[in-house]
Amino acid sequence: MLSCYFYEESIANYTANDIAPVPNRELKGNSVKTLNKLLLPALIALALGSVAASAQAGKQTYLFTSTDVGKTILTKNGQSIEIGPAEAAVADGSGIRHVSQIPEALGWPCNSQAARDRKFPAYRIDSLPEGNKAREIVKRYLEEAEVIEPVLRLRNGGVHGTFSVSELMQFVSPEYWYKPDKSRPILTDKRPDTLEISLYVGIHQAVADNYTFRALQEKYGDEIPTLFVFNDSNVVPISYFGPNVSMKEIVKAYSERGINIADVPMWELGDHHLSPTVSEFEKLFDIPSLESISPERQAALKADLEKYGFSRKPVFVSLLASAEQVSVDQPDRVRVAASMGIKRIPTRITVITPDVLVQHCGPGAPAGTSIGDVVSGGTTPIGGASFPQGSPVVPPPTDPAASDS
Repeated sequence: MLSCYFYEESIANYTANDIAPVPNRELKGNSVKTLNKLLLPALIALALGSVAASAQAGKQTYLFTSTDVGKTILTKNGQSIEIGPAEAAVADGSGIRHVSQIPEALGWPCNSQAARDRKFPAYRIDSLPEGNKAREIVKRYLEEAEVIEPVLRLRNGGVHGTFSVSELMQFVSPEYWYKPDKSRPILTDKRPDTLEISLYVGIHQAVADNYTFRALQEKYGDEIPTLFVFNDSNVVPISYFGPNVSMKEIVKAYSERGINIADVPMWELGDHHLSPTVSEFEKLFDIPSLESISPERQAALKADLEKYGFSRKPVFVSLLASAEQVSVDQPDRVRVAASMGIKRIPTRITVITPDVLVQHCGPGAPAGTSIGDVVSGGTTPIGGASFPQGSPVVPPPTDPAASDS
């Protein structure tokens, strides 16, 4: 959802419903719904145009914008910036820019009772005692569901501190919550040089990012900048489901058991969850025939795939939880990739939950659950690094086993 706030003599709140369902269709007994394309660009253009019109009328007008899911690109007078969840921007007569201090109204979801009810208790990192702070951070989250505030994010340069390799090795395991694109180096100028430790209170596990661990150790030596990621109580890493999980199983896990998967760190660098076959896409979605795609569109998609592959964006599959609707954002890209002999499609899966408006306010227990709840998984193979470790620590693998189905 995109929220735009005009500041003159009064405030107007404009929201765009970024999903529009179309009728069901049946595929081999499985009801699958698709979603129309996002309409956000039209709303953004309208909103920014309103700012320009007010300026011409001699009014000092500001448009504050925030988004709750995905990445939104804002453009004004040829200048473009992007904002993600919990980020904000402002447009005025001088242009458009990111802002860190925003009007109180823009943060209304986080001031609501719903947001306060779902959030875990919080503390500041400077309140921790000296000595093995990394272990203390993980222990307080997994045992007491306490998190660090303010919430820091990797893409914004967030880091909780520098920790020794000996402290961090206790969280190393073969588990993973994403797969990077193999065609580019894991450390680039676009990926922050920070190790993520992803924490899962629902399954009592801590998972270090094995993909960046070795590279950061080579770069920094014994002291590595580290960010702890506190996930909601129903979130698990993708490796929780074992090496051969399918898209259908991920959707079923949320629909039937309320289990969500941790998002990838940076999808714009090709980070993805799994690589389903073209055949699996065809079973779940309406993938157009090659003949139904215009020659111009085919040529553009082919040129992009030949040059970049999926290194700048995986295919997005989204589940709208409240309506049990599943969509794929670029079905024509899947078809063109198949025509080029590409058999597996790097894919990022996201669940748009009923409490999406307050989800970015901080980790906690989703609506309908409580802090004490744990992820149910009687027949699901449970992976992950348990805490505290009950077995000797081994060095992180260079390429953890991951789902390819």
